Amino acid sequence: MTPKEFIRLKQPITDVQRVACLAYFLARSRGIAEFKTLDLTKLNTEAAGVKFSNTAVAVSNATLTGFLAPAGGGKKQITALGEDIVDALPDQERVKAPFATLKKPRRRKVAKKIPKKG
Repeated sequence: MTPKEFIRLKQPITDVQRVACLAYFLARSRGIAEFKTLDLTKLNTEAAGVKFSNTAVAVSNATLTGFLAPAGGGKKQITALGEDIVDALPDQERVKAPFATLKKPRRRKVAKKIPKKG
């Protein structure tokens, strides 16, 4: 399967999903487990994908979301969560399922400011 066919099959709707799809393709089809941002950019071009406005930000967002993890030496690798998300695509409802079990961060209470008299 070509990268273009894979992206067409998965139909990612966000840049983070597209990064995860490209990373999954590199790991599974090309046998490249560790990659740099430039590798994803080149694969996206090969897949005739819409150009990322800022690939580094998209990769950073995918890392913060938990789809990618650092592999050392400035390289990244796809996580188990990232693989689960790509496996769930194109069904966006199934994509949301792994996030339903995560705890939401607690909000801090902000002290109310009392105006000073005088």
